[in-house]
Amino acid sequence: MPSADILASLGIDPLIAGEPFTRDSAGHLVDPAGTRVVLVRGETTRGFRRVLEAEQPGAWDAAMKASGTTCGTRIATGLDSALAKLGKPTLAALPLEACLALLEHSVAAYGWGRLKIDLTDAAAHGFVVARIDHSFSVESFAEVDGFVDAMLAGVLQGFFAHISGQNLACEEIACTRRGPPPCIFVITDPERLATISPLLGQETADQLLARLRQ
Repeated sequence: MPSADILASLGIDPLIAGEPFTRDSAGHLVDPAGTRVVLVRGETTRGFRRVLEAEQPGAWDAAMKASGTTCGTRIATGLDSALAKLGKPTLAALPLEACLALLEHSVAAYGWGRLKIDLTDAAAHGFVVARIDHSFSVESFAEVDGFVDAMLAGVLQGFFAHISGQNLACEEIACTRRGPPPCIFVITDPERLATISPLLGQETADQLLARLRQ
């Protein structure tokens, strides 16, 4: 069932209707949970990265991963609050397809890119694959060598951990700048992800996913 159809069938399509953000009484942009949203340009993000990397090389990815994980959790809890206002159950009680449709919509709304979740290997092999086109980070950090979507990896990690109630990890395993689109991420338990982490950037996404299927 297409994502819009499943949301409509559950009566939660209002969550993706209209503008993704509204303004509160003070005129601030807020998300569905009422959390303030601040918009930044690519130039601003590049400036933040240059300053942080100058102070402590390698700190940017760690900071963005941690920030993204918090953000992914807040997106999920914000959606839970918005669902409650509609008299609907939380994300954890919804069909997984509905949760993923809301996540894909949220990622687009925040301007991070166009996300698609692939559950092909979830049941048999215990991992989920996420693909993103038109990544904000890829476009913003064209001069950076290596993967640049640590924040989105954190967002996926935080969101999936919230809806599953499990300790999960996520890493980017392929970047558009090193091959054809899209950027590719894998979400699974930390122990399984640790088995391929040393090979990130050395093997292709197909090779890494094949290892997880063994």
